[in-house]
Amino acid sequence: MTEPFDRSMFATAPVITVSNGVTLAGALVAARPAGADAGMKKAAKHLKSVAETAQGDLVKRNSELGAVPDEDSRALDNEADRCWGAFRMRGQATAMLRPDVHPQARRAAVLDAKLFPQGTEFLKSDYASQSTSMATVLQTIAQEGLETDVHEVIGAEFLSAVRDVQPRYEAMVRERLRRDRAAGQNLFETIRALQAAIVNYAGKVIGSIEHDDPATVETARLALLPILNHRDAVAAAQRAGKSASAAATPAPGAAGTAADPAAKPGEG
Repeated sequence: MTEPFDRSMFATAPVITVSNGVTLAGALVAARPAGADAGMKKAAKHLKSVAETAQGDLVKRNSELGAVPDEDSRALDNEADRCWGAFRMRGQATAMLRPDVHPQARRAAVLDAKLFPQGTEFLKSDYASQSTSMATVLQTIAQEGLETDVHEVIGAEFLSAVRDVQPRYEAMVRERLRRDRAAGQNLFETIRALQAAIVNYAGKVIGSIEHDDPATVETARLALLPILNHRDAVAAAQRAGKSASAAATPAPGAAGTAADPAAKPGEG
C-alpha cells in the first residue's frame, strides 16, 4: 500500500550545503513532470538558474581555497624543519666537545641556551606558531649581536639557510590565513537562495495536485522524490557522524587525538 503523500513536508526548505543543494536542484529539474504547466516550468527554470549561480559561487570559493596547495605548504614546512634542525644540531654537536680542548664548545652551549631555551618543539607546532617562533630566534640573534658567534660556532651557511626560508614561510602562513577566511566565507545567501527556489518549485508542484485525481498525486510525489531522498541521506549521514564521533571520543586524560588543533595537515 502506498504511504499517504504528506504535502506539508515540502513547505519548509531542506537542510543543504551549496554543493548538495546544487545536486538536489538538478535532480528536481530533471524530474519535472512532462505535462508541467507554465507556472511549474517557470519555477523549474528559476531553480536551474539559481543552481547555476550557486555552482559559480562554489567554483570561485574553491579557486580561492586552492591558492596555496597543502602539498606546497608541507614541502616548505619540511624545508624549514630541516634547516632549523640542522642549525641546532650543528650547535649541539659542537657543545658536546670537551670545552678545555675546544673553546667553541662552551660558546655553542651558551648559544643553544639563548636561542633554544625550550628546544625545537616549535617545529611540531601549527604553521603560524612555528613561524613566530622561528622569527623570534632570528630576532634574538640580531638584537643581541650574536651573528658573529653563530658564524664561527655553527656556520654562516646554516644561518643563511634559516634566514632564507623565513620570509617564504611567513608568506605561506599569511596566505593560508587568508585562505582559511575564504574557507569560512559565508555562503548563507547562496544557500538561502537555493532553498527558496526549491521551496518555490515544490509549491508549484504541490499546486498541480487535483483533489479528485489520484494520478496527479503520484506525479507530484515522483517529481518531489529527490527532496525526500535528500532528507533521508542527510539524516543517515548525521546518524553515522554521531556514531563515529562517539567511537572516536578518547578516554579522560588521553592525548594525541585526531582533533588536535595544533596538528599540521597529515598529523594527528
